[in-house]
Amino acid sequence: MTIDGFLIAHGSALILPLAVIEGPIVSIFTGFLSAQGYFPWYTAIALLVAGDLIGDLSYYWIGYTGSTPLIRLARHAGLRRTLTPELRSGLTHNAAQMLFIGKWTHTIGCLVLIGSGMLRIPLPRFIIVNLLATIPKSAVLFCVGYFLSDSWPVLQRHTQLATIAMFAAGIAAVALVVLRVDRLKARGTGR
Repeated sequence: MTIDGFLIAHGSALILPLAVIEGPIVSIFTGFLSAQGYFPWYTAIALLVAGDLIGDLSYYWIGYTGSTPLIRLARHAGLRRTLTPELRSGLTHNAAQMLFIGKWTHTIGCLVLIGSGMLRIPLPRFIIVNLLATIPKSAVLFCVGYFLSDSWPVLQRHTQLATIAMFAAGIAAVALVVLRVDRLKARGTGR
């Protein structure tokens, strides 16, 4: 059974838990199904945002509580570079930018969310920034499914290409932020 068939069969009670697992795809499917009259749009968007935030908090918690095992795992995978105190400070200072990049590019989102926990970004700040990024993201994805429901076959064909493009954009954006932090630290500005 497909995700959309599952949602049709079991109703809006499943939007929240499915959005926790895979927010963006479920947001588009839910928009499509709302356009078909299966869910009221306002309930669907509220559940999508809540589910996305719960999922993000789970990734944050993994980073926050599991930073030592994650660092060991990264070293076993061949990543030897440790964060200098200056780079850690710069990434913490630019956490809002990194969270927006992670949320909007989706493909590197879990790494940014886990990294936020590992950097010990204060939870209230994490929640506020994530909420500010999640609401428009969920609304846009919902609207893609809602307003392009007649073009569903076209959306399905281009999903893989869009994912690759978002991954490339996310990696480039994170690299630019890290390079900027390194350059500013090298100049001694601290910002």
